[in-house]
Amino acid sequence: MVKVIHNIHFPFSARSFVMPLVAFLNQNGIETELWVENNLKHTTVIEQLNVPKQLVASDLAKNPFVFYSRLIEFRYQLRATKPQILHAHQSRASVIPLLAAYLEKVPVRIYHNHGLPYLGYQGILRWLLQSLEKLNIELATHVLLVSNSNLEAAQTDGLLPKGKGSVIAHGSAVGININDFKFSENFIQKAKEKFDVTEANFVLAYVGRPVKRKGFHLLLKAWEKSGLGLKNNYLLIAGCTATECDNALKHSVPGVKGLGYLADLREFYAACDVLTLPSKHEGFPYSLLEAAAAGKALIGTDIPGIRCIIKHNQTGLLVPFNNEEALAETIIQLASDPALRLRLGENARKRAEDEFSRDIVLTGLLDFYQKDLGIEVDKFLLNKV
Repeated sequence: MVKVIHNIHFPFSARSFVMPLVAFLNQNGIETELWVENNLKHTTVIEQLNVPKQLVASDLAKNPFVFYSRLIEFRYQLRATKPQILHAHQSRASVIPLLAAYLEKVPVRIYHNHGLPYLGYQGILRWLLQSLEKLNIELATHVLLVSNSNLEAAQTDGLLPKGKGSVIAHGSAVGININDFKFSENFIQKAKEKFDVTEANFVLAYVGRPVKRKGFHLLLKAWEKSGLGLKNNYLLIAGCTATECDNALKHSVPGVKGLGYLADLREFYAACDVLTLPSKHEGFPYSLLEAAAAGKALIGTDIPGIRCIIKHNQTGLLVPFNNEEALAETIIQLASDPALRLRLGENARKRAEDEFSRDIVLTGLLDFYQKDLGIEVDKFLLNKV
């Protein structure tokens, strides 16, 4: 029996992106555990991780004593478990697991990169983040990335030796359950009523925290420049409160509705016409993928990660990075052209079905374990799933 450890430090990320992988591998006869940090603030989420799991600290620590104690503990847990495969997720949280697995001589060490943060920075911070990627890659026997454009960037920047990196299926961490984002007309109407946009001419949406690297401030400036908020149009923002939206530019922006944290985003997507993400860097952004599955047109910056979801003028529109005027013009273009929005949204939904459904990504993961790692899968169980 093969023993596999999937490690990720943050419980919310574990639930969204890793638990389905662990469940699927176990369903196919590959004995797999999920290792995640015991964060007391997220006890409820940890309890929802209904797969075999252990609570082990793995996040990178600045304090050398904390780092060393976490490394020792991780080595101890590996020694007790004796896995054949350590599958570590995300840049910052992979250093300790990969180093511990290297020291404990775990035969297969997979570094699963969910994005290249250094792409959004310059100077010493860019160098430090690149160095972190190089260390993870050096410690790993295999490297996975969540998008082909991030793979190309890592190769171009000399981080990946030729032939070492790969992408599961067409990309994304775990794919998406397409049927969760197929909405009835009644559902859409109720969603619009909930967010008080029933009579709106146009509704733009954004998911994320109020941080500059996600393009939040740029978006507010572009929306204000467009003038749409003065003409019965709205910008819905999930993940930021109204106060946070006002504080970003030191004044309120017409038409902006800060909705705070939303546990279920399906109503949010149903209520909007277009979703935008003008980020500095992304791995494979799920807000764009979920909006695509919901049949919405997309706007995003032309950067690695985003350009793997948005095919320009096919599933959405790409804008130059950090270009407020171009973003404003693109928002106005889609606000004034319902036919274009419909065409882009239908294409986005079709592509999500054809390339990024969860079944496709999970099958790709199984192929990787079989063909690249030589793991034998129980054919009887596979036929039952």
